[in-house]
Amino acid sequence: MNNDLIPLPKAVFCKEYTVKAIIGEENCHRCFKGYGIIPGASVTPLFPSPCGNPCAYEVAGAVIALRHEDSGHILVMPASYR
Repeated sequence: MNNDLIPLPKAVFCKEYTVKAIIGEENCHRCFKGYGIIPGASVTPLFPSPCGNPCAYEVAGAVIALRHEDSGHILVMPASYR
């Protein structure tokens, strides 16, 4: 795997990333696909909730909240590295 790939919860807030892979069970893949989170999609971490989990992300013009344990299945790369 590429060394530049990081799990989504480790991403810097307000910086754009590109989804490179989704790891885990098939149910995860289907759920993320429904949110528009597929390889090649852009995702921007916006801000954490007051308690730190979940975090808000912008995907395809929509803001969604994902728990760390779920977003950890999404591997991203900074968009500038495309």
